[in-house]
Amino acid sequence: MKPAASKPIKLRSLDYFLPYQNRWIDDDSPFKIYPKSRRIGITFATSYRCFKKCLARRDFTQWVSSRDLLTAKEFISDYIARWCKLANVAATGLAGDQVEVFDASKDVKAFIADFPITNSRIVSLSSTPEVFAGKGGDVLLDEVDLHEDQGRLIDMAMPVTTWGGQLEAVSAYRVDGSPASVWARLVAEAAAANPMHASLHRTTILDAIDQGFVEKVNAATGRKQTREEFLQQLRAKCRTEAAWQSQYMCNPQDDGGALLPYSLLAQCETDAPELQAHRDPAAPAYLGIDIGRRHDLSCFWLVRRHGLTFWTDKILIFAKTLFRDQLQAAAELLRDPSIIRCCVDSTGIGAMLAEELHLRFGHRVEEIQFTNAVKLELGMPMLQAFEDKAIRIPTSNEIREDLHKVRKTATKAGNIRLEAESDDEGHADRFWALALALHASVNSVAPAPITIFDNHRNRAIAARRSRELVA
Repeated sequence: MKPAASKPIKLRSLDYFLPYQNRWIDDDSPFKIYPKSRRIGITFATSYRCFKKCLARRDFTQWVSSRDLLTAKEFISDYIARWCKLANVAATGLAGDQVEVFDASKDVKAFIADFPITNSRIVSLSSTPEVFAGKGGDVLLDEVDLHEDQGRLIDMAMPVTTWGGQLEAVSAYRVDGSPASVWARLVAEAAAANPMHASLHRTTILDAIDQGFVEKVNAATGRKQTREEFLQQLRAKCRTEAAWQSQYMCNPQDDGGALLPYSLLAQCETDAPELQAHRDPAAPAYLGIDIGRRHDLSCFWLVRRHGLTFWTDKILIFAKTLFRDQLQAAAELLRDPSIIRCCVDSTGIGAMLAEELHLRFGHRVEEIQFTNAVKLELGMPMLQAFEDKAIRIPTSNEIREDLHKVRKTATKAGNIRLEAESDDEGHADRFWALALALHASVNSVAPAPITIFDNHRNRAIAARRSRELVA
């Protein structure tokens, strides 16, 4: 039998690694966690560590779980093959041509690199937690936050290390992820009470740059960028603040930057019987109307105040509905004297309907012209209402997803915006209708008895507008 290598190949003397990479390579802790920026060379460090262990240990198995099969193959054919070539070490399977099938029915397979000198091997597979059952050795979980079932992956991998093995978990955050993900909670626990006694590493893009990353990139590409130029260019490529924070600054985003995370929505969702129990026709009510016609929906959202809490009374949705029919529906609602105030989206196609309602119902109807500043004025108090559990909404997937659409983003100038993408279910129309309803309650008091069309001129104008709408 050939003797094991007495010492691992030292590539550090060739200036391959930056300080944060060296710290990871040198850490032999039983459980290691590494939230990281993307593309800062951590796969170089993790693959070298796997390679080094296979040279230093006899009859050793290093398990690597990647997010997909292609990445699993690249870990062997690109990274491990590189280290073997640089160190002049013989191994088999470096072209990704040595495959072991674990479950043919589910196409579960792994790419193997064997090191004859120590009878050790690296088994690189895609995200398949069940493969770890009954296995032993060291485990590297790569890009944990991109795996479909993070909890199961970690739970199945942990027992592999029972007899003195090591578990290493590495990942950037998903751009559409959440602080509630298994990976984010694992990192947060390690940074706080640390019940699992994990060794926590963390490297943002700023940390990497401070430790010489830009100079490494320049040496590899032939460019001559300054650190400031590199950072500015990288930042400009991020479409949203959520992308910058999650991909480069190691900060998980609330459901991908959603203004209303699912956790907030869930704590304010209520079943139909309880909502019905709070439909007191005498309670002060507030109406929000967001207008759509051909592409987006129109939504009427009516809330009633009970104490300090706003209970959803009614939600009306209109898809591709004539303006005259929307006007009639709004007028029927506003004939209810318990509706203290109504705020209507008067932007674009909503202008005529908002104007007509204002003419008919006077000061009870406020026309709201949407701008970026106004959207913030509407959205941020609604966020506060959800955080205070001061609102109750129906338990509904459609409503939940619509309220979750709005994202809080930042422009390059640092200005905050509330934005939402449009899809088949509208353009966050329920979100804005509810925001308008809550805004209608601000500084609203029950007025004196209402006189509609208090003069002849208003009646004449309203009649003319009605004829125009019908026409």
